[in-house]
Amino acid sequence: MKKYLIFIALTAISFTGYSKNWTISDSNLEIRFDDQTALIRVTDKRCNKVWEQLVLTEQYTVKKTAKKDNSLIVSLTGKCNFEASFTLTATSALEVSISADEKMAFDEISFPSAFKAPDKNHYVLITDSEGMLLPVSDTEYPMSGEKIYYCGGGMVMAWMGVTDTQFETGYMAILETPFDGTLRTKRENGMVTFEPVWVPTMGHFGYSRKLTYHFFDKGGYVAQCKTYREYAWKKNSVITLKEKQKRFPAIAKMLGCPHIYVWDNAREVSFAKEMKAAGVNKAFILWNPNHPPYPQSGYDTYLKELGYAAGVYELCTDIHMRDTAMYKVDETGPLRFRRTGVYPGLFNEIATKTKDGKTYSNQFGHTICPVAVRPELTKRIERELKEYPHESYFLDVYQANGMFECYSPKHRLDRRQYAAAIIENFKMIEDKYNQFMGGEWGSDFTGSSSIYAHGMMTIQRTWWGTESGNKNTIYYSGNWRNSSRPTQMLGSRVAPLKYLKYSISEKLRVPLFELVYHDAIVTSWRWEDANHHMPEIWWKKDLFNILYGSAPLWVIDRDRWVEWENTFIDSYNTICPWLQQIAYDEMVSHRFVTEDHKVQESVFSSGKKVMVNFGDEPIVIDGKEIRARGMITLNN
Repeated sequence: MKKYLIFIALTAISFTGYSKNWTISDSNLEIRFDDQTALIRVTDKRCNKVWEQLVLTEQYTVKKTAKKDNSLIVSLTGKCNFEASFTLTATSALEVSISADEKMAFDEISFPSAFKAPDKNHYVLITDSEGMLLPVSDTEYPMSGEKIYYCGGGMVMAWMGVTDTQFETGYMAILETPFDGTLRTKRENGMVTFEPVWVPTMGHFGYSRKLTYHFFDKGGYVAQCKTYREYAWKKNSVITLKEKQKRFPAIAKMLGCPHIYVWDNAREVSFAKEMKAAGVNKAFILWNPNHPPYPQSGYDTYLKELGYAAGVYELCTDIHMRDTAMYKVDETGPLRFRRTGVYPGLFNEIATKTKDGKTYSNQFGHTICPVAVRPELTKRIERELKEYPHESYFLDVYQANGMFECYSPKHRLDRRQYAAAIIENFKMIEDKYNQFMGGEWGSDFTGSSSIYAHGMMTIQRTWWGTESGNKNTIYYSGNWRNSSRPTQMLGSRVAPLKYLKYSISEKLRVPLFELVYHDAIVTSWRWEDANHHMPEIWWKKDLFNILYGSAPLWVIDRDRWVEWENTFIDSYNTICPWLQQIAYDEMVSHRFVTEDHKVQESVFSSGKKVMVNFGDEPIVIDGKEIRARGMITLNN
């Protein structure tokens, strides 16, 4: 009996003195933290599902753990020292905050660890472009560093998630401090997952980082999108298109119609009249002043008289080494409003500078600081609007190139300030010149400063770096050598294999962006990836436009129009009457009607819904036949 009592006492001392597990919980979730591994284990009591973490990418030791109410505060040491707090909120969300000495220098912190999928019957929700379901067992989709808000392989929205293949249970992670962090995808133990990664601000820790996990017992990717919608609309000051239109009535002309970039001989008023006579009653027409020929003066006025919306391409992010010297800019010539090669002697004044005084660059040039360029931008716009009274400016690159830090002493910016400066440029053009604004890709930090996003329908990570860049093949996407007729804009090609497997796959694509933003932002395909650029799948792109409620994109000259006029008109008549019915609606749900994902349905807030059939055979659903490669619309 005496030995037995001693054993109980020693056990009690061991448990209380060297506790490895700390628990916070509510009626929905139990969160267990292991202070030896620094890992958490989440049990969703509603569905009895357990989410466990992988071993940390970086080794950290728990120095101290304390519990206060429904929060755990953990001190960690390793290659850098920081404190993490885990808080279970009143709404059963798990908030994780990382804090440290603001002057601490570091490379990156990967914490907390990635959750692993319970089994292979799960998808990772990729928020690259419109969105994709990536099977956790996938072995081919390119993993990358995921620079947030970067179209070459990052997130367009500040979240990712996981859902089961029944589209019920899952979890999502929202980066609440996204500009100095990301969610990085990786393959571990044969399955895809993602982990939060935090990077320095101006070389130091600077400020506390935060992400929030939400866990779901039902609703799948739709529930996750609606959770993010509630969060992001409030944070980023998003308003509906209908509300925005009160300020810019011309927005009505941009909705429910193709967005058309015109080139060469299509930049004539006579061509616009020709389209109108052929039955294209609504259109949003834009052109790029970096390339000749320019349309006649007052071109936009004529477009407006036809009932078309009139816009222009703008680029204020690229500067070249020639701009280190002075040279003469011809402000009356055939390229009088060009966007590149127009900053004589200003290279060192307006370029974004790295910490070592160099510049950021890519194949298009060096990156301009969004604060420094503002005076130059206004000079050009004011000259241009006198000759071409546009209704809209499309700002290239800004929403697609990621965030930068600028170390120039004249316009020093961290990434948060860099993003704020981009938003300020959008707002400046909007407020000062009464223009409604759009941009490349659709990084959502701009909120409603940008209300159309060209390129979002293209899944970018399997577009770049594929067979489309292979010259002398049927897949080659073309080049820019002919300035007035670049083959990248006006050519046609065959869809590469990886593009077919991921970018245009009805099995893997999902309208995550539309479920969040359909009633606030209009999306389209990329310019090099317009509806018609791969003729053999033109029909499929049209069906995705119908299903997602997004705008078709045409990039044409008169020759292409004449060659394929009947198909352009058929495409217009198939897509646009439907888009005009749901242009202002929220997308409230999306589902796969058949197990093979060939038949899908989207439902909108007006009660209207559409079913599309990607299959090669007609199918009967609820007593209604949907023809092969066809669609039907219904009212609830």
